[in-house]
Amino acid sequence: MQDSTFQCRLTHSLMQGYILHKTSIKNQDLLLRVLTPNKLIELYRFYGMRHSIIDTGRKIDFDIQHNGYFIPKMRNILQLSYPWEKEYERVYVWKTFISLLNAHLKEIDELEDFYFDLLDWGAHILSKQHPMRVVIEMGVKLLLHEGRNTRHNQNICFVCEQELAENIALGRSFLFAHPRCINAEVMQKNKITQLLNSGSSVHLSDEEIEQIWNVFIQGL
Repeated sequence: MQDSTFQCRLTHSLMQGYILHKTSIKNQDLLLRVLTPNKLIELYRFYGMRHSIIDTGRKIDFDIQHNGYFIPKMRNILQLSYPWEKEYERVYVWKTFISLLNAHLKEIDELEDFYFDLLDWGAHILSKQHPMRVVIEMGVKLLLHEGRNTRHNQNICFVCEQELAENIALGRSFLFAHPRCINAEVMQKNKITQLLNSGSSVHLSDEEIEQIWNVFIQGL
């Protein structure tokens, strides 16, 4: 009996994570992609569509049951909720970022705790600040962490490779170009440079944040 109990315990593990994506299968069941502190895992949930807790962007506490035959099953789900989840605009912006992050981390299994901590940071301050500011700063922090902001010279157009003036067109992933080279939002170069160097948007107006948002949603 003791051996049987010990084996049963080995087949279950407790975790916290953010739901990055869900896919419906077999009527009411779901296939979930969940970001935990050190990995991305795919889990199966029976009758998942019946549970409002299981939604993209939600932070949850859950058990994993490993059965050795199919992908692990998600059990005993508890939502770790935030006050802003009752506000449509904040939820919409948050889910947009989650969708972008899911695409960015496609085909990745193991990862650093940075990504989980980034979501924790954003989720905790989302109720206090403009939601677009929060997720844009999250995106910039991600670029800084991955070193992608240093791969392109901020004084050179990424299209024609000629020197830029003060006004630039802002491309996907915060790449700089001449307004004549791409059809994109025109911004002041020094303001975007300050954002990318500091990870803070405090110097930007709400109108400028909306301009950046229009570019940001194209992809990380």
